[in-house]
Amino acid sequence: MLNHKGLIKFVTMLGIGVSLLGVGSVTANASSKPYYGSLYSRKLTYHIDSTSKHWKNIWKGAINSWNSLHVVKLRATKKASNADIRLTTVKGLKNNTYLFNPVYDGFEHRGGIYWIKVSMNRQALTHLNETELGKEKDALWAVGMALGLESNDDETSALSGHASKPSTKDKANLKLAYKGIK
Repeated sequence: MLNHKGLIKFVTMLGIGVSLLGVGSVTANASSKPYYGSLYSRKLTYHIDSTSKHWKNIWKGAINSWNSLHVVKLRATKKASNADIRLTTVKGLKNNTYLFNPVYDGFEHRGGIYWIKVSMNRQALTHLNETELGKEKDALWAVGMALGLESNDDETSALSGHASKPSTKDKANLKLAYKGIK
């Protein structure tokens, strides 16, 4: 049986999945693909909009974990408007049960996603009594989603919200998502 925290995370991911249905060609489908899209290149830029050192460190830890797979290369950019991926936290979202609010821009082109901004809901994290390790796992999950991977319930996967680093299966899925993209 799901505990309270697990239920809220499940509802969050269900909401994100449903929201992806209306995003141009970056749509969720019944295929067995472990990803919904990819950005245009394996060399990507990111910008952390959060101003606190605490949240910057959490986001950077997640970035470093995905970089350690050597599938994509995420590099910081000082100018937010130049970033392929923007990461931030917000005090709250309209629906406070959502942990993340991904905003994508993309349509018919090779990878499917032009850029993405992910906002993590601090109010939901507080409601979940999330520990520092839990926040780090959530940031890892959010960056994986920003790269185009689908959430899943395999607890060894960073896309489950339970793992503290990407799994070998996450690496294989990321390779599939970026196959043929330089």
